[in-house]
Amino acid sequence: MNRPSGLPRRQFWRDVQFWIDNAHALLVLATYLLLLLSRLIDTALLGRDSEYLSIVLLQVMIFLIPGVIFCKLRGVAFTERLRLRLPRPSHILLLVAALIALISGTLLISIYTGGIKTLDQGFTLYDTFAAGGGTDFSEISYLILAYAALPAICEEFVYRGILCATLEERGLLPAIAYSAIAFGMLHFELSHLPVYIFAGLLLCAVMYATRSLIATVLIHFAYNVFGLFGQPTLTQFYLYTGSTELFSFLLVIIFLISAIVFCGEAGRTYRAYARLAFSAPYRADLPRSELPSRLLRTVFAPASIVCMVVYLLACLFI
Repeated sequence: MNRPSGLPRRQFWRDVQFWIDNAHALLVLATYLLLLLSRLIDTALLGRDSEYLSIVLLQVMIFLIPGVIFCKLRGVAFTERLRLRLPRPSHILLLVAALIALISGTLLISIYTGGIKTLDQGFTLYDTFAAGGGTDFSEISYLILAYAALPAICEEFVYRGILCATLEERGLLPAIAYSAIAFGMLHFELSHLPVYIFAGLLLCAVMYATRSLIATVLIHFAYNVFGLFGQPTLTQFYLYTGSTELFSFLLVIIFLISAIVFCGEAGRTYRAYARLAFSAPYRADLPRSELPSRLLRTVFAPASIVCMVVYLLACLFI
């Protein structure tokens, strides 16, 4: 890049550093704007045979292409930090517990914020594309690909892989907090923001416990499949209990048991890392006194505030 004439060298490098420091937020902003732009597509497409193909192409354009460009600009060394590895067989119980905690926890928050009527809501992507019902094998396969598999891959690649790898050098807490908040705002549903933030926090915990981005993709995929096909069964179970209080109580018990198992397995995993002398891929030696300022500077950076404004405007007017 050539330095513009007349611009002081120090100011020039400050501007360069500013854009580098906010590159992650610009990536998030790009996905937000592309996703909102997709809402302008003729809705008649969703009633044609090209429905699934349209949704697949949109997700590739919104998430994968900007994410790949970001990684290319950061270099090969950055791509190696994305944790593109399979979870270990010893992580199976942790993953099962995380999935149950994710399902029961999001259901509890949804019921608390939106009432029991949330059980009757259909599965949608970003409050834009409504999933229909599948009747034959091919249609069910397209449904799983477009509404379960691809969203899990795309969202985890950007919002867990790239964001955490970019921000964890500032500290683990700022990386997790920003990833969860940005992921929550991605869905453009103000009433469900706590649900998605909780999901983002839990998925971050899974990734750091397993050191595997693929582990979060698997959990996210299974959660989406449950949303597509498990909702009627859940509604029937609620009707069987005959009581909102009893249903909520059972969900609390399920959540607590799964959370305890998950925390126990995560603790066992970290003790194994310590015995094997595995070094943490993030800064673990930051003074606690610096965490609040680092967290505020990360979450409320200029480009991050623009993302929040876009989110609020979209929730209020679109």
